[in-house]
Amino acid sequence: MKTLNWLVLALGLSLAGASYAQAPGNAIDVDADVHQVVLENEFFRVFDARASKGTKSPMHAHAPMVLVSIGKARFRMTTPDGKTSIFDLNPGQTMWVPNAQHAWELLAGELHAIGVEIKSAQGGDAAPAVAARNETDSTRADPEAHHVLFENPHVRVFEGRTSHGRTSPMHSHPPTLLISLDWIRLLLTLPDGKKVVHDFSPNQLLWLPDGGTHSWEAVAGGGRVIAIEVKSAEAALRTGAKPSQ
Repeated sequence: MKTLNWLVLALGLSLAGASYAQAPGNAIDVDADVHQVVLENEFFRVFDARASKGTKSPMHAHAPMVLVSIGKARFRMTTPDGKTSIFDLNPGQTMWVPNAQHAWELLAGELHAIGVEIKSAQGGDAAPAVAARNETDSTRADPEAHHVLFENPHVRVFEGRTSHGRTSPMHSHPPTLLISLDWIRLLLTLPDGKKVVHDFSPNQLLWLPDGGTHSWEAVAGGGRVIAIEVKSAEAALRTGAKPSQ
């Protein structure tokens, strides 16, 4: 509860019963110079937020989203009721933001963050129905490399972490959006024995609409990848509807 209260104050999260004379517009509409859309499909919309010290962003709102910080920054946040607070973002910091309304001034550092707005969390629709995780699920087959950060009815988010020479046994992923924080080269082995080299670069976004099954070895580099499993896309795949590329 202490964490929730801090987020309410710092980000201006909208809780049931909170109301203001006029709700601010979405950040992408209000402040497009900072919040640039880089990917959108029927399940989510992704924006890349960038700003330098001294930048001020007017009052705006965010749809429910996963927020992943790439850079390090300190803000003075102002919520619609006029309250102010200091809020820090650090590289790799990842959080679920159910709703937010705020203005901010960037006091130090450089803002670089990825926001993934989850469409199934908007409008009060029923949560997507997904199958129970089996033993091939990545977080069960290799929990040390696939560490769950949080889960709710709309997403499950884990941090993938590896180092040079590490291997991971055969495992599976549902439809997943990957956000790479570091440079990593993986040698993937598919269920049919075929081998594929895949490179991750810092700040890279990769949408896997069909998920995937593989084992891997980190043959160069190392570091972290944030993986956002999108449950509405998983539910659509189960019913035979192919998610958008």
